[in-house]
Amino acid sequence: MIKVVNGDITTLQNVSYICNAANGIGPMGGGVAAAIRKAGGREIEEEAISVCKEQNPMPGNLYVTNAGALPFKGIIHLVTMKEPAGKTSYDIVKKCLQHLVLYCQENGIHKVALPALGTGVGKLNKEQVAVIYKEILEPVNDIEFLVVDIDQEFIQSFNKC
Repeated sequence: MIKVVNGDITTLQNVSYICNAANGIGPMGGGVAAAIRKAGGREIEEEAISVCKEQNPMPGNLYVTNAGALPFKGIIHLVTMKEPAGKTSYDIVKKCLQHLVLYCQENGIHKVALPALGTGVGKLNKEQVAVIYKEILEPVNDIEFLVVDIDQEFIQSFNKC
Protein backbone atom coordinates (compact mmCIF):
# COMPACT_ATOMS: atom_id res chain seq x y z
CA MET A 1 0.00 0.00 0.00
CA ILE A 2 1.27 3.46 -0.88
CA LYS A 3 0.16 6.77 0.59
CA VAL A 4 1.51 10.05 -0.72
CA VAL A 5 1.85 13.07 1.55
CA ASN A 6 3.12 16.59 1.02
CA GLY A 7 5.32 17.52 3.98
CA ASP A 8 8.51 17.14 5.99
CA ILE A 9 9.64 13.52 6.45
CA THR A 10 11.38 14.38 9.75
CA THR A 11 8.11 15.37 11.47
CA LEU A 12 6.19 12.15 10.84
CA GLN A 13 4.57 10.10 13.58
CA ASN A 14 3.61 6.42 13.69
CA VAL A 15 6.51 5.38 11.44
CA SER A 16 9.41 3.33 12.74
CA TYR A 17 11.88 4.07 9.92
CA ILE A 18 12.35 6.89 7.45
CA CYS A 19 14.49 6.82 4.33
CA ASN A 20 17.13 9.25 3.18
CA ALA A 21 18.13 9.90 -0.43
CA ALA A 22 21.82 9.29 0.22
CA ASN A 23 25.22 9.24 -1.39
CA GLY A 24 27.62 6.35 -0.90
CA ILE A 25 30.24 8.19 1.16
CA GLY A 26 28.05 9.58 3.94
CA PRO A 27 27.99 13.41 4.07
CA MET A 28 24.45 14.75 4.42
CA GLY A 29 24.77 18.16 2.82
CA GLY A 30 21.63 18.87 0.80
CA GLY A 31 17.96 18.13 0.26
CA VAL A 32 16.32 15.43 2.38
CA ALA A 33 19.69 14.43 3.87
CA ALA A 34 20.32 17.95 5.17
CA ALA A 35 16.81 18.11 6.66
CA ILE A 36 17.38 14.78 8.46
CA ARG A 37 20.80 15.90 9.73
CA LYS A 38 19.39 19.24 10.92
CA ALA A 39 16.44 17.65 12.73
CA GLY A 40 18.23 14.56 14.05
CA GLY A 41 21.72 15.82 14.74
CA ARG A 42 25.22 15.45 13.32
CA GLU A 43 25.58 12.01 14.92
CA ILE A 44 23.50 10.57 12.05
CA GLU A 45 25.92 12.01 9.49
CA GLU A 46 28.96 10.88 11.50
CA GLU A 47 27.61 7.33 11.64
CA ALA A 48 26.73 7.47 7.91
CA ILE A 49 30.32 8.43 7.05
CA SER A 50 31.67 5.65 9.27
CA VAL A 51 29.29 3.01 7.82
CA CYS A 52 30.15 4.10 4.27
CA LYS A 53 33.89 3.76 4.96
CA GLU A 54 33.25 0.25 6.29
CA GLN A 55 30.66 -1.00 3.76
CA ASN A 56 31.45 1.09 0.64
CA PRO A 57 27.83 1.06 -0.59
CA MET A 58 27.27 1.51 -4.30
CA PRO A 59 24.35 3.29 -6.00
CA GLY A 60 21.27 1.10 -5.66
CA ASN A 61 22.36 -0.24 -2.24
CA LEU A 62 21.21 0.84 1.19
CA TYR A 63 22.66 1.13 4.67
CA VAL A 64 21.10 1.92 8.04
CA THR A 65 22.07 4.31 10.83
CA ASN A 66 20.56 5.44 14.10
CA ALA A 67 18.00 8.25 14.03
CA GLY A 68 19.79 10.63 16.41
CA ALA A 69 17.28 12.95 18.10
CA LEU A 70 14.47 11.88 15.74
CA PRO A 71 11.77 9.56 17.14
CA PHE A 72 12.47 6.69 14.72
CA LYS A 73 14.20 3.32 15.17
CA GLY A 74 16.60 4.21 12.38
CA ILE A 75 17.31 5.90 9.07
CA ILE A 76 17.47 3.75 5.94
CA HIS A 77 19.87 5.47 3.56
CA LEU A 78 19.02 4.65 -0.06
CA VAL A 79 22.16 5.27 -2.11
CA THR A 80 21.07 7.12 -5.24
CA MET A 81 24.58 8.35 -6.14
CA LYS A 82 28.14 7.54 -5.07
CA GLU A 83 29.37 11.12 -4.58
CA PRO A 84 27.38 14.02 -3.10
CA ALA A 85 25.46 15.86 -5.87
CA GLY A 86 26.54 13.14 -8.31
CA LYS A 87 24.67 11.45 -11.12
CA THR A 88 21.80 9.04 -10.63
CA SER A 89 19.45 7.15 -12.93
CA TYR A 90 16.02 5.56 -13.08
CA ASP A 91 17.65 2.12 -12.82
CA ILE A 92 19.38 3.16 -9.61
CA VAL A 93 16.07 4.37 -8.16
CA LYS A 94 14.52 0.99 -9.09
CA LYS A 95 17.35 -0.89 -7.36
CA CYS A 96 17.03 1.29 -4.24
CA LEU A 97 13.30 0.55 -4.03
CA GLN A 98 13.81 -3.17 -4.61
CA HIS A 99 16.45 -3.30 -1.87
CA LEU A 100 14.15 -1.30 0.43
CA VAL A 101 11.29 -3.79 -0.04
CA LEU A 102 13.63 -6.72 0.66
CA TYR A 103 15.18 -5.02 3.70
CA CYS A 104 11.77 -4.22 5.20
CA GLN A 105 10.50 -7.76 4.62
CA GLU A 106 13.64 -9.34 6.09
CA ASN A 107 13.52 -7.07 9.17
CA GLY A 108 9.77 -7.05 9.89
CA ILE A 109 9.28 -3.39 9.01
CA HIS A 110 5.62 -2.88 8.09
CA LYS A 111 5.53 0.90 7.65
CA VAL A 112 8.28 3.08 6.22
CA ALA A 113 8.44 6.65 4.92
CA LEU A 114 10.55 7.65 1.95
CA PRO A 115 11.13 10.74 -0.19
CA ALA A 116 10.99 11.08 -3.97
CA LEU A 117 14.39 9.59 -4.85
CA GLY A 118 16.49 11.25 -7.51
CA THR A 119 14.13 14.16 -8.17
CA GLY A 120 16.11 16.84 -6.34
CA VAL A 121 19.87 16.96 -6.81
CA GLY A 122 19.59 13.95 -9.16
CA LYS A 123 17.32 15.94 -11.51
CA LEU A 124 15.25 12.92 -12.61
CA ASN A 125 11.81 13.50 -14.11
CA LYS A 126 9.21 13.42 -11.33
CA GLU A 127 6.53 11.64 -13.39
CA GLN A 128 8.94 8.88 -14.42
CA VAL A 129 10.05 8.40 -10.81
CA ALA A 130 6.39 8.25 -9.71
CA VAL A 131 5.75 5.50 -12.27
CA ILE A 132 8.74 3.52 -10.92
CA TYR A 133 7.44 3.91 -7.34
CA LYS A 134 4.06 2.51 -8.35
CA GLU A 135 5.63 -0.32 -10.37
CA ILE A 136 7.88 -1.49 -7.52
CA LEU A 137 5.89 -0.62 -4.38
CA GLU A 138 2.21 -1.12 -5.28
CA PRO A 139 2.42 -4.94 -5.60
CA VAL A 140 3.84 -5.21 -2.05
CA ASN A 141 1.06 -6.18 0.37
CA ASP A 142 2.90 -6.54 3.68
CA ILE A 143 4.43 -3.03 3.90
CA GLU A 144 2.82 0.40 3.99
CA PHE A 145 4.92 2.95 2.12
CA LEU A 146 4.42 6.58 3.01
CA VAL A 147 5.91 8.70 0.23
CA VAL A 148 6.60 12.12 1.73
CA ASP A 149 7.91 15.06 -0.20
CA ILE A 150 7.97 18.82 0.23
CA ASP A 151 7.56 19.12 -3.55
CA GLN A 152 3.89 19.42 -4.45
CA GLU A 153 4.80 18.75 -8.10
CA PHE A 154 5.95 15.21 -7.26
CA ILE A 155 2.76 14.55 -5.28
CA GLN A 156 0.68 15.69 -8.25
CA SER A 157 2.76 13.56 -10.64
CA PHE A 158 2.24 10.56 -8.40
CA ASN A 159 -1.51 11.07 -8.25
CA LYS A 160 -1.72 11.50 -12.04
CA CYS A 161 -0.02 8.29 -13.06
